[in-house]
Formats: sequence, C-alpha cells, structure tokens
Amino acid sequence: MTERGQPDAQWMGIAEKFPATLAKSDAPETLKDGQTPEAYGLGIDRPNYLYVGTPSDGTVWNGIAMAAVPTNSPNAGNWRFYHNRLWGWNNSDNKLYYGAYGYLTNYILDALGYIPCDFESSNITDVIPFGNQMAVFKADCLYVVRNADTPGDGAVAEYLAQSRGMPTASLAISVDGILYWVNTYGVFAYEGQQIAEITEPIRDSLGAFASSQITSLRADFEHKRVVGRSNTGTQFIITPGQSPGLFDYSTSGFRFTTRTLVAEGGEPLLVDKVAVIYQYSAGDVATIDFDVKINDTWKSESQFKIRPADANGRAEFALSSALSCRKFALRITDMSESLYISKILIHVKSGGTLGYSNK
Repeated sequence: MTERGQPDAQWMGIAEKFPATLAKSDAPETLKDGQTPEAYGLGIDRPNYLYVGTPSDGTVWNGIAMAAVPTNSPNAGNWRFYHNRLWGWNNSDNKLYYGAYGYLTNYILDALGYIPCDFESSNITDVIPFGNQMAVFKADCLYVVRNADTPGDGAVAEYLAQSRGMPTASLAISVDGILYWVNTYGVFAYEGQQIAEITEPIRDSLGAFASSQITSLRADFEHKRVVGRSNTGTQFIITPGQSPGLFDYSTSGFRFTTRTLVAEGGEPLLVDKVAVIYQYSAGDVATIDFDVKINDTWKSESQFKIRPADANGRAEFALSSALSCRKFALRITDMSESLYISKILIHVKSGGTLGYSNK
C-alpha cells in the first residue's frame, strides 16, 4: 500500500508459496512464487511454511527382494519372483528369462523360456516389477514387459527410450504403482504410458539428483515421497504429483533463495526493508541471517532478531544494503529452528513500474 509522502513506496510479497521447489534451468528473473534457484535443508512436512527441516531417511523397498536360484536354472544368475512366476537375467547378456506360472523353487520351461531384449545389443542391468508390468533396464535404455501378470506365455519386451536407462542396480523404486529411477540425466518416472523427466527444472544443474551422487532410492511410503540416498545420508527428496517438488539435502545447513524482482521500463528500484509473517513459540528470540542481491552481486546483511510478543507476528528489518538497482533478490542463509515463516515481503521504492517478469 502506498505510504503518505512516498508516492512510489509499497510493500509487496516476494515469497509465500512454501516449500519452494528447485528450478535451476531457467533464469531467476522468470521464476514463479513457489520456485527457487537455490535452496537446501527445507522442511517439507508443513505446507505453506518456510522452516528448517530434517529429511526423512526413507524406507528400503521390501518389494524388490531377490529370489534364490531355482533348480534347473538356465544360464541366469539373478532371479526375482513376481506376478507368480520366476524372472531371471544376467548382467552379461540381453535375455530376460521367465519360468512357468506358479513355480518358485523350480524353473519349468514355458514356451521359449526367455524374452529377447535386443532392439540394441547392450546388457541388462536390473529388472524391476511395478504395477502389472516388468521394467527391464539397461545402462542407457529401458524396455517394459506389459501384462506380466498374465498366466500364459507370449510376453514381449517393448523398447521404450534411449537415455532413460539405469547404469547400476538398486537405483529404482515403485511407489503406488509408479516406477521411479535415477541415471546420469536425472530422475524419471513411468506410470505405464509415458516417461516423465522429473528433474527437467534442474536439467542443466542436477547436483545430487544424478546416479553418480547416490547409492540407492528409498521411499517415504507414508507421504509417498522418493528419497535419494548416499553412504552419508539423504541427498534429495521428491514429492510426486502433477508438479513434482525437488528438495536438496546434499549440503549441510539451510538456504532459501527467492526469485528475482526486476524493474520494468528501465527504471531503478530500491528495497530498504524486509518483513516476515511468522509463527514462533520456542523461546524469547528467533534469528534470521539474510543476504540480498543487488543486480548480480550478493551482499551480506546483519543477523536479524525477532522478539515475539506472541506465537504469531510480523517483523520488519531495515537493510544496510539499500541501493538503487534493476534486479533484487534475497536469500536466507540460516534461521532458528521452530521458526515458521508464511510470507516474506519487501518494501520497495521505485520511479517506474515494478513486477516480476513471470508472475
């Protein structure tokens, strides 16, 4: 709202859709509220709040157990028992073996006894059940056996796509009948019809969201989330949906960066104050550490302290780096645990029209 004596001054929200998902492939000036060019350590269990979170470790998928090598096994060293039949493969060829329906400990030949996965010549890396299908992974491509739960024979492996493979085993998981996996190019999902590139918003800067950075995929089955793990802990969490959320935990600590405000029409702008709407009841003082971006240069601010009169409030902070610029953003580099922010506002002075290049 315009202040008396300052015709161009106004408070405006810069962030209120929390938790914000990573979006690194687009310029920060084009991002929408709810997207962030850089963030890690965000809490994601309380929608509509920005806060310091502890990531879930996830749970190992117990639906991916290996079966013992059956009696009369053909030349296959890896076996699973799903859809009431045996499935076997080697990591040195491109044949998917299958046994007769209903047999677990004995391999009984059924028709040809194997399905060739030979649209190209590379070897199988893993075979994963999901829904009523079987995914056959190679290092750089994916095949699928549809209607794998059918008792009869005649199944075929359909070649789906290149660059959508899985280089090593244990980098896939099924959550609610949807298959998720990670490779050099990011994280992907397949619901039985189309492959979705989950990490497309960070395709140019994958960071932890790549097969070289993790050792396994787990799931938070209660919240239906995909958890990428390394030997040191959780590296990322993905919340599936029409617009998946991408959250990074590969770096210790906390950071949240806003989208970038731009001055339209070439007029300079000046931000002199920041305000937060918050909840806090864990003590007498909460702290927030800010940086501000003036054009393309980040400048550190002093630590701001909140002394709440009650559990819900609004706090304002004057910026020391109140300089005219044409682009502005801020990032929180640390904040008190149990502090929950529902909205971040900035006090803007400008001689021209203000706005985001993408609302």
